[in-house]
Amino acid sequence: MYPIRDYAPGDEQQISDLFTQVFSASLTPEQWHWKYRGLTGTLPASKLAFDPAGNLLGHAGAVTLVGQAQGASIPVYQIADVMVHPQARGHLGGYNLFTRLLQGLLADLARRHPRVLAYGFPGTRPFLLGERARVYARVEQAQEFSWAAGALEPGGWLRTAPLDWSHAGLDRLWRRRQPQLPLSLVRDRAYLAWRYARNPFRPYQLLGLWILGQLMGWAVVTLRGTECLITDLLIPHRRLLPVLGALDAWARDQELRTLRIWLSAGWREGLPLQQSDTPVVVTNMLWGLPWQTELLRTDLYYTMGDLDIF
Repeated sequence: MYPIRDYAPGDEQQISDLFTQVFSASLTPEQWHWKYRGLTGTLPASKLAFDPAGNLLGHAGAVTLVGQAQGASIPVYQIADVMVHPQARGHLGGYNLFTRLLQGLLADLARRHPRVLAYGFPGTRPFLLGERARVYARVEQAQEFSWAAGALEPGGWLRTAPLDWSHAGLDRLWRRRQPQLPLSLVRDRAYLAWRYARNPFRPYQLLGLWILGQLMGWAVVTLRGTECLITDLLIPHRRLLPVLGALDAWARDQELRTLRIWLSAGWREGLPLQQSDTPVVVTNMLWGLPWQTELLRTDLYYTMGDLDIF
């Protein structure tokens, strides 16, 4: 049985190497630091497993975030980069390294914080592994809306314009909009600066949404070729369709062809747009943690930006 311990400074290079082996993608130590230590500066709660020679064989990450539930601050962790080297896979029961890493990680989080929320966005296959291990519970299959630019009417009085990441109105806007979100990440100026402005993986644009000279919301977008991904959104719920129309008009001005957005439960009803399942499962983490999955199904507000793949 492989020994498991907490992350310690100096592990980053082995984590990056294992990430490349498992996911066939690059993750530099600097990118890992931004992801796991950038928002709060605290040591991550991640778990690592090694062979007797000290080679890293498994990793389960916990990205430290700040959340709120009904206006009260709660600790939130996104469980990410759960990976096991091919030579350490396939064991059963308590010897299964995937299961041991997750159980140990979630048990630690439960001991640290009585109200902690841990969630994640695995694909179908890893979700099924975690479900069988009784550490994952399905909230829902993430839903995407996509449409051709020009399919929506412009947003009436709404005006869309670039917004600086340091704009003083971002925190005021969060305080106004937060009561409409029963359970969510804190989407304030500090979060936007870390998650998007300083992101070392890809560039983003922040668009302010104005009505009669007042900032009423914002959208974070990223471009993939001729696609506009509406990665994050903070707006009044009742203005969702006009906002999407205003973003449609902005995308047309940029000569983009399609727009895509993920919308959580409660935000999807009545939209005249094509809806489809994504390969991503919105997942509540179990194993001694306090949040009931049914509550996440009704209350959790998430966007593409809650994931680390956009």
